[in-house]
Amino acid sequence: MQSPRTFADVVSGATPVVRVREDEQHLAFLAPRPQLPGHVVVVPKQVHDSWLELDARASAALWEFARQVALDMRERLPCARVCVTVIGWEVRHAHIHLLPTTAGGQVPGLPGHETTHAELEAVAARLRGGITA
Repeated sequence: MQSPRTFADVVSGATPVVRVREDEQHLAFLAPRPQLPGHVVVVPKQVHDSWLELDARASAALWEFARQVALDMRERLPCARVCVTVIGWEVRHAHIHLLPTTAGGQVPGLPGHETTHAELEAVAARLRGGITA
């Protein structure tokens, strides 16, 4: 299954998925192309371009719904931890990935690159709005 532009077709049922939990505002379903067995995608039913577009109440509700799904996963699947990723680039619909893991290294980390302390300080200054530590 190709990733839809948004998850609206998943929410409406036009694109079939295996649903694992649902309420009036949210849906959790098994990822059609899982990174690991039990990989779950959690979405708000209303389309928002990214998680940053959610207001504070909707964001808190989405994360609490995802937390409840993750607690179920931890209890019912063979896993030591449920890891979380929020990428949000390919699909323009706020969503959270929950990955049941049994060991470190099962979720690929971001590669990163070497940098200097001065470069980090320059970025930090921009994030602080020019205010230095």
